[in-house]
Amino acid sequence: MATEPRRYFKELRFRQLRAIVELARKGSFTAVADTLQISVPSVWQQIRALEEEFGVTMVQQSGKTAVLTPQGELLVQLAQPLVESFDRIRELFADQNQKLARRITVATTASLLLHELQKPLEIYRKLHPEVQLSFIDRPSAMARKHLEDGEADVAIVGQIDSPKHARIEVTPVSAYPFVLVCPDGHPLLRARSLKPTDLIKYPLVMPGEGSNSRRHVQDVFEASALWQDAKIALAASSFDIVVGYVRMGFGISITSVSPMILKEATQGHSSYRGVAFRDLSKLFGREEVVVLYRKAKVELPHQRAFREILVKTMRQNQTSLGQHA
Repeated sequence: MATEPRRYFKELRFRQLRAIVELARKGSFTAVADTLQISVPSVWQQIRALEEEFGVTMVQQSGKTAVLTPQGELLVQLAQPLVESFDRIRELFADQNQKLARRITVATTASLLLHELQKPLEIYRKLHPEVQLSFIDRPSAMARKHLEDGEADVAIVGQIDSPKHARIEVTPVSAYPFVLVCPDGHPLLRARSLKPTDLIKYPLVMPGEGSNSRRHVQDVFEASALWQDAKIALAASSFDIVVGYVRMGFGISITSVSPMILKEATQGHSSYRGVAFRDLSKLFGREEVVVLYRKAKVELPHQRAFREILVKTMRQNQTSLGQHA
């Protein structure tokens, strides 16, 4: 029996796959239309064509938000590598043909830029002086989103609850313990053991809104039904501000702190005179530092080299510093 001939140019089209992949990223037909520079009805047509091709519902509308069905999520998972690889063909060709200006965009936090990243960046710039590095300085959650939205090639961030993302590769490289930051001679430094009830008695100089540290500290106190008793003296946008206002006696702070800072403090660094640190990781745990990149993305050689230097150098540094308490 003769089989029905394939209708290649009437069936699944690449632009339809691109539309649903962008819809998974953006969450609305209007945003996808803006990104692809087509009309909203055209986006609808691409999605409806996919649904007709596969015989299932791919998208459900909820107000102004488009929500993928399980079948839609499955198709995005399968199509994402194809779409991203296709988008990179011109860039890969230019790179191999040595006509592409080599660039890497890094999304990360101010603390990491000031401390853990200086050594790997120095190593990479010596090995690859032709590569232009640019940085997006954001809190961890925002830096991660820059990567997910394709606005960064790599992200180095802190995470506490290990959020899952099918298209993001996560490589742990370090950890920040949660510590008490208080003025020298503070009564909490003399206590044999500390409980949340001991800490909540004092005004708090908190990390900024939206930071991992702020959210996690609040969660721990809420778990003990204590957060309603918290007295917030200040929400600081940087660790330097935290230290300055703790030194001035505005309150205590509970935050994750770089092991490099803890080492500098034990060595008498002038930036940390007048304040003391005490490990609270038994109560609050640690904030894991990770390197993130998109699994489906075709990495250029200079980008892969950057990521590998980051991971190797930061892990070596963590080992040399040890797990500071």
